Amino acid sequence: MTDPSMRDRLLPRTPRQAAVDCAAVLIVMLAATLSFGPVFGGTAYLVAGLGAAVLGIAVGVATSLRPLRGWLLTAAGIVLALVLFGPALAVPRSTIAGVIPTLDAWRELLLGVVYSWKGLLTAEPPAEGFPSLLVVPFLTMLLCSSVATVLALRLRRGAPFAMLPGVVALVVGITFGTKIAFWPVVLGVVVAGVIVAWCAWRRASWRTGLNDEVEVTNDSRHRGRARRDRTRGAVAMIAGSLLVAGLVSIPIEPQDRAVLRDVVEPPVELAEYPSPLAGYRNWLKSFEDETLLTVSGMPEEGRLRLATFDHYDGTVYAVAGSQQSSGSGSFARIGDEVVVQQSGDPATVRVEVQDYSGIWVPDVGFMQSLRFEGPRADDLQGSLHYNGQTGTAIALDGLGAGDAYELDAIVPAQPSPDELERATVTDVQVPEPAIVPDLLQAWVVQHGVNGRTQLENIQAMQRLMQAGSFSHGLEDDTIPSLAGHGASRVQSMFEQEVLVGDDEQYAVAFALALSRINVPSRVVMGLYPDDGFPGGDQPVELTGGDMHAWVEVPFEGLGWVRFDATPPEDQDNIQPEPEPQPEPKPQVLQPPQPPEEPAEMSPDTVAEEGQEEDEELEDTSWTGWLWVAAGVLLLLLLLLLPFLVVGALKAARRKRRRRAERESDRLAGGWHEVVDEAVDLGLPVPAGVTRREVAAVVEGRYPRSRATEIGEFVDEGVFGPGEPDRGEVDAFWLDVERSLKGMRSEASARSRVLGRLSLRSFARRRRERRRR
Repeated sequence: MTDPSMRDRLLPRTPRQAAVDCAAVLIVMLAATLSFGPVFGGTAYLVAGLGAAVLGIAVGVATSLRPLRGWLLTAAGIVLALVLFGPALAVPRSTIAGVIPTLDAWRELLLGVVYSWKGLLTAEPPAEGFPSLLVVPFLTMLLCSSVATVLALRLRRGAPFAMLPGVVALVVGITFGTKIAFWPVVLGVVVAGVIVAWCAWRRASWRTGLNDEVEVTNDSRHRGRARRDRTRGAVAMIAGSLLVAGLVSIPIEPQDRAVLRDVVEPPVELAEYPSPLAGYRNWLKSFEDETLLTVSGMPEEGRLRLATFDHYDGTVYAVAGSQQSSGSGSFARIGDEVVVQQSGDPATVRVEVQDYSGIWVPDVGFMQSLRFEGPRADDLQGSLHYNGQTGTAIALDGLGAGDAYELDAIVPAQPSPDELERATVTDVQVPEPAIVPDLLQAWVVQHGVNGRTQLENIQAMQRLMQAGSFSHGLEDDTIPSLAGHGASRVQSMFEQEVLVGDDEQYAVAFALALSRINVPSRVVMGLYPDDGFPGGDQPVELTGGDMHAWVEVPFEGLGWVRFDATPPEDQDNIQPEPEPQPEPKPQVLQPPQPPEEPAEMSPDTVAEEGQEEDEELEDTSWTGWLWVAAGVLLLLLLLLLPFLVVGALKAARRKRRRRAERESDRLAGGWHEVVDEAVDLGLPVPAGVTRREVAAVVEGRYPRSRATEIGEFVDEGVFGPGEPDRGEVDAFWLDVERSLKGMRSEASARSRVLGRLSLRSFARRRRERRRR
């Protein structure tokens, strides 16, 4: 009868058994891929995940065959599959015809290996349209399916460990997903059922393999019927237990899932950027008659939204950072589509950029998708970020003349007065203003608390502000009006009998007044013609004079409703005082002024400025190389990881053997080191025989091992009277080290490398312990 350990080594799994193993791995990987569905949407993630799973299974099968067996070759196969097939499956938009890789595709793929993980956590779902985020499911399935296949084909009784990579892939899909799960009970039941059934089948096949050489009697037909009955019973038991587990898990399933994106900071903090409201007067002064944008497709009551502000620090109204409860400054990257859960009318708007510039992307309502056009379309699309709470978008590369885009959005309708009267103000958390001018607070106490409802108080203050005077404070205006909306500027508005200002001051003052009566609000800056958009596809040119600001208040069931507190532009309730006429004075010819000498700049200053520019350029150029270097280092770490893990296991085993308490155990441990080294180098060492027979096999292949001499010395020390001398055992371990070096020098380079990664010696020792 053949020794079981020799049989495990000599007989590979049959093609039928290997096919069942690969099918089980593929089903588990399919479930893990589906867990990425809520965060990606569409079908591209399925192509990337399943394609990577098939590639990983192919790599695992190829590197489990005898000529290619070894963890080093498995790692090399994973890297090869990543380089050859990664562009087409993970970054298809950068390839030619979606298949042929390019240098940009490989660059995007390697960079995605490093930072696509955080990019997925900070992206706004669905993330399918992002350029490199498909690298996450692709790389996860490629690594996990390769390792799972290798373990399934190589391990015998340790088969359950082969399904651990599949569970890891499922956990990655869940933690990198959203709070909305993709059929969690179904996926859990399928994965658990496949793992339990496959492990039971593997155990049964292993036991059958041990009894293959048992004498066959005439009762084979009855044994076959009994085996089928046992199989049916096992399947019924597994199915019943999974059904009960699924039914029990439904009522106890957590309603609020914890995912990684909840604890990751968004990559863009708009609180670090200057507020566009601070430059409001400059648009009117410099671009009053210049065409900023040409817009078509806007609804009649629509307004082109530029930015939304809800945090007042006493100097400027700006977007709150992500640390604030409102999160108006937390922008996330978006792909081709944005999930919108708002009610309203759909609209398709096209925007052409002329003299407008900046990172803020004018949009309307709540955006569903945005597609850039022109030569910078790809760069702008890659830098596009969106805030779903405020419905505002930014492009970090900045818009400029010649850019254009088309967006699809849901535009909520402005409610009627009757709908507002029936609704109540929603208690939304917004940051408290840091400073509210004293005169404004006194004005609110006088005019903003006399109504029966909050809506009446809101409308009362709105009417009083609309009764003021309008002035931009420009050359053509008869009433002076300072720019800005700091606390001192707002205070000066209420020092006069009649309020004076433009959209900037009235919107800020109205929002601050609402905060005093506990009404949450926010200031919005945008563009619309004074007579409104005509509707339809007729293009409308918007100038700097069409820049406006207004206030929004949240109402239950209606969302954020806009309120205009600014008086009409032609309203002037202040009669300017006549200016005193100066008395004429005789003209005296003044002597000409001496010409001023041009300011001299020292050469050191010029050199320092140039040096700073060079340093900035140098720092910028090094950033991309650092990312590429990080990607290469990560790949090298993945390649070296098997060496480090296996090397650490063997070093710990050698240390344990060398420091055993009994000297005889130390001798036996040294012998085991010699035999294990021969096994890892690929030598078929027999099991269940004497030490002298094993030594003959080892020394026959590796003469410099001196295995026969070492084996005889160990026999004398272990079986002789008394304990061996400690000094002799220490010298014996030096001989063991020389023996190991001699064996490696006689082995081929390929055998030495594979021997570093081989775990055959661990499996052999485990079988020996089980046999004892």
